[in-house]
Amino acid sequence: MDALLLSRASGGGGFDDAFMDTKVYNLGLTFSYPEANCIGMKWLGRGPYRVWKNRIPGTNYNIWHKDYNNTITGESFENLIYPEFKGYHAHMYWATLESDKTPFTVYSRNDGIFYHIFTPEEPVGRVRRTMPQFPEGDISFLLDIPAICSFKPIEQQGPNSQPGNIRIKQGDEGLHLNLMFDFRPSANINTSK
Repeated sequence: MDALLLSRASGGGGFDDAFMDTKVYNLGLTFSYPEANCIGMKWLGRGPYRVWKNRIPGTNYNIWHKDYNNTITGESFENLIYPEFKGYHAHMYWATLESDKTPFTVYSRNDGIFYHIFTPEEPVGRVRRTMPQFPEGDISFLLDIPAICSFKPIEQQGPNSQPGNIRIKQGDEGLHLNLMFDFRPSANINTSK
């Protein structure tokens, strides 16, 4: 699937005018997938921990594996399983979603793709919301993601916490997102740990 995001050209030669948008969050494609079918994932990218726009350092490139879990950070004291399964994962090149019913592998031809797998619950005991809104779908492939809040509002944090922006010059095509999906069970990358 080769998706062209933000294509506004009237006759196909690129954008008619320059385009700019600020405060961009979760730019990409999102899909629905039954969470109950998921038993784990294996991926090539940065891991093993989930990330935020302002929390990527500390993750390393490797082939990672995680069993499905629903750990709620700061709340699941009786059943802590780390690393947490749900959330954003940085710089995914391929990922296999493991399932007894509907496994698949997706390959990205783009560098720097963020892979969102299900939405983590925010701890009930927090004083205020620190997690920004996730995409509405269950699985997303994103060019940009939001930062996590801390004690200060996002506007008072550093440049890695600020929302992304899009600048497209007149004549440019738009933003490409090139993904390949493989739903053949025999083609899915070895899911052994």
